[in-house]
Amino acid sequence: ARSASTRLRNPQPRDKPRHRATYRFIMLALSLIFFSVASGAAPSCPGSKSFVHAKCSLTATFASSSCEEVATEMIARINGENGWKDPHNGGTYTLTSGSATSSVLTTQRVTGNGQYTDLQKWTLSAQGNGGCEVQACSESQVFSILDMSTNYCDLHDLYCGSQDGCPVAHSDLTYTEKLSSCWQSDKSKCVVA
Repeated sequence: ARSASTRLRNPQPRDKPRHRATYRFIMLALSLIFFSVASGAAPSCPGSKSFVHAKCSLTATFASSSCEEVATEMIARINGENGWKDPHNGGTYTLTSGSATSSVLTTQRVTGNGQYTDLQKWTLSAQGNGGCEVQACSESQVFSILDMSTNYCDLHDLYCGSQDGCPVAHSDLTYTEKLSSCWQSDKSKCVVA
């Protein structure tokens, strides 16, 4: 048997893998929080009830569509016109403020299984060439770190078109995207049955 003094000098090894996993999780959460705070140039976000949560912010530029045309198509999709259904697992969108002529829209999307709600904010700015720039942000409303691209798809699916294999309600918009702070942004996750 070992003496008490030997046990104090040579404690039994702890469960290192569990501690390493906890440490990695804490470091990941802290780095995501820092990244979220440090990206000051990102589009304005709707806010979240959870301090640690997944989000995505991006800028989409529509060179050949006016802001009214972009907003009209987004609202048509929200309303399910021409049979449009959310291609990202059948979620349900709601327009919570704004109209086709507004410079700011807010929306929410409830997941297809009804368990989670994300909020989105859209800021539309007319461009001198007749096009439109949309700064958009989607945020989870519960504790989350990895969201399997859901917040990205919450945004992308309301304006994407045939260039990405997305269904449209009325207008097949063409655009470019610039990601600001999307933790996950896999387009292949946005169009699934």
